[in-house]
Amino acid sequence: MLGLVLVLTGLGTVVAPARATDGADPAPGEGTSDTAATSAPTTSAPAGTPTEAPTGTPTETPTETPTQTPTQTPTQTPTEAPTATTTPDGPVAVEDAALRWGINLESNTAAYAPGTYNFFSAGRIPDPGRGGQALPRRSWRQAAGEVAVEKWDGGRWRPATWAGLSTDGAGERLSVGGDSNHTFVFSGGTGEVDAAAGTAEIAWEGEVTVLYYSGYSFFHLADPVLTVADGRGTLTALLSGYATSLDDPTAWAPVAEHRVRVATLPGVDLGADGGFTVTPAYAGVRVEVADGVQVTSGPDWGAFPQGFVSSMERLGTGAFWYSSGGAADPRKHPRPVTVSYDAAAELEPTPTVEATTAPTVVNSAPPPPTAPAAAPAPVAAPA
Repeated sequence: MLGLVLVLTGLGTVVAPARATDGADPAPGEGTSDTAATSAPTTSAPAGTPTEAPTGTPTETPTETPTQTPTQTPTQTPTEAPTATTTPDGPVAVEDAALRWGINLESNTAAYAPGTYNFFSAGRIPDPGRGGQALPRRSWRQAAGEVAVEKWDGGRWRPATWAGLSTDGAGERLSVGGDSNHTFVFSGGTGEVDAAAGTAEIAWEGEVTVLYYSGYSFFHLADPVLTVADGRGTLTALLSGYATSLDDPTAWAPVAEHRVRVATLPGVDLGADGGFTVTPAYAGVRVEVADGVQVTSGPDWGAFPQGFVSSMERLGTGAFWYSSGGAADPRKHPRPVTVSYDAAAELEPTPTVEATTAPTVVNSAPPPPTAPAAAPAPVAAPA
């Protein structure tokens, strides 16, 4: 018996060191092989178990799990999010910008001469040859090239119609102080916008005619250009038309195109989504006038830019563009200018309702003695 014990003890001494050479601790819950169960009473049995288990489990789990998770998840999230929200650090080209402007209420209401109205026509209307001529329907244009005239129907902007020029938003006959709610829209503007630097320059091609007293007096506004720097914008355009005179009712002389500032835009935010809407400066703006006097008191005093006012004086409608103390002063304030960087996704501002509460005056007041036969009515009309 003693010899048999010694033989078994010697065998155990040989087996134990061989299993310990794996150098790994057994994994929790493992080490239950047949060999381990037979040798359970000895201290060397657990040492033999880690030989198979640690080789499979630690190798597979750390390799697959950490490799897949960090590689897929972080790559997708950081790549997409910054692209959609980050403002470009440099200039961005625009190729089809839109410019929308209704100028002011005075350009959208009935005139004092019976049956006449103030409105827009796309393109350049023909020269009537002399003043005091109303525009015939055949000469009016809703669209011409990249320029269109649109009317607010209470829910959206739609192409203007000849009949709609003389009606308000409810389709009723337009009265003095009422609002036909029209704008002109230039599309196809090209240039660049640098929101980070606060600069922009966009130019449009095309022309719109602005008519008063249904055409007794009018001017052309062409090829507007927007320039922005440090949050302040300037809108210039080529102006032309026909000069008239109070002293000579038969006067009707062409005025050559000249570029002037038609609007000053304060507080322009170029980083706004898709474009911006800004009301031009007017309140408190002083101008020098050749005829008449600018009234600089009261809630409605102000003016359009000096160059624009001076040009309008030559064209016979100077007092339409600054506070002159007349009944029309509340209607002279400029309406917002809207610039969209992409005409396909144009910003369409909702008009204010102030025009619907304007004083209602039926346009049956008698025109000046010489109108409409010869002298353009706007020259001597209440301003």
